[in-house]
Amino acid sequence: MKKITTKRLILRKPSLNDLNDLFEYAKNPEVGPSAGWLPHQTIEYSKEILNNFIRSEDVWAIELKAEKKMIGTISLYTRDFEDAILGIVELGYTIGRNYWNMGYASESVSAMIEFAFKKLKINKIVCGHTIDNERSKKIILKNNFKFTHLDDTRIFSVDSIKEVLMYELDNPYKKEHKK
Repeated sequence: MKKITTKRLILRKPSLNDLNDLFEYAKNPEVGPSAGWLPHQTIEYSKEILNNFIRSEDVWAIELKAEKKMIGTISLYTRDFEDAILGIVELGYTIGRNYWNMGYASESVSAMIEFAFKKLKINKIVCGHTIDNERSKKIILKNNFKFTHLDDTRIFSVDSIKEVLMYELDNPYKKEHKK
């Protein structure tokens, strides 16, 4: 997993040292439900999730350089075999509540998009947000994603989430996408 550095952030492989930071933001009832997962009730549960992140090659910790603290996660994952063949990945991200409206999510999303297209040579990135998650919608639109459809096939831990607005972004660095 490649470490990605931006002006204020380091996107890196998660480690067990991130446990307290993860639990701190993941237990907040404003954070998880807007992304489709329930707030973490115990640090043991956060450790289980963190161990899954560590085993994965798809999830980066978002570290705030100034504080040397994990403030969220960002992921690029392949949804299925067909997407893998077509070079399509899905982007997901979460930022702790104390770090909202500071541009950190946009900064990490922008860096991940550039990494996916330039280094991984991905053809397309898809991304979505729940209907009421306006903060995520702004980040997605700011990064030039185009709306494609309403997805009502996903299953979430949060029962109230039934639909996700989906967007996509084609690789602008590939010749076949240039006009």
